[in-house]
Amino acid sequence: VLQPDAVTRVTEYIPEIITYVEKIIENGLAYESNGSIYFDTMKFDQMPNHFYGKLVPEAFGDLKKLQEGEGELSVSSERLSEKKSPSDFAVWKASKPGEPSWDSPWGKGRPGWHIECSVMASALLGESMDIHTGGYDLKFPHHDNELAQSE
Repeated sequence: VLQPDAVTRVTEYIPEIITYVEKIIENGLAYESNGSIYFDTMKFDQMPNHFYGKLVPEAFGDLKKLQEGEGELSVSSERLSEKKSPSDFAVWKASKPGEPSWDSPWGKGRPGWHIECSVMASALLGESMDIHTGGYDLKFPHHDNELAQSE
């Protein structure tokens, strides 16, 4: 087995993650709610040459699929009330007491699950990559979310 060319840790990329989130906001594709920043899937879907859920289009709007991929908390009434659409996903989460957190323009928080992968991949590989792989179970929503926020 060959050694990897790079080993990454999300905590080493916090400044880059914050900059990436700021760019998504600047592009009009994210909004703040209760100290968290959410990616606006509906606004993304309305942009020319973009559509959310490219890898698994049939899952778009399916709360059961979203719950399977994101976890029970993503479809809780508290979480849904923070979002414009149930399919919107966190790119930055406000921290709860006792959780790890970093200072950001939106207050103390932590990166969302999907943004971490997009930022580390783009930092190491550039703006585009030929092949990106992962587990089949990550196809939706993880890989679809990575794709959307990277475009």
